[in-house]
Amino acid sequence: MSDRPDARQTTRWTALLDLIGIHQITAQEIRAETLFLGSRHQGRIIEGARLELKAPELSAYRAALLRAVIRAAPATETTGADQ
Repeated sequence: MSDRPDARQTTRWTALLDLIGIHQITAQEIRAETLFLGSRHQGRIIEGARLELKAPELSAYRAALLRAVIRAAPATETTGADQ
């Protein structure tokens, strides 16, 4: 285990944001999800995130995380250009 505090510790403020549907997502969570999407979708992170957003029974937090990954992706990835 790490000695560092959890970046997503629940406070009154974060509990309130979650209650009204605003989800705070850390850069670390975005990087991790980007790696997972890249491995699951053969390097096509944006297309994979969009595909997974269409899944039924997707939690609000997961949808927010996938949208954050799409926003954080480099511009070359969003155009579909091969590298």
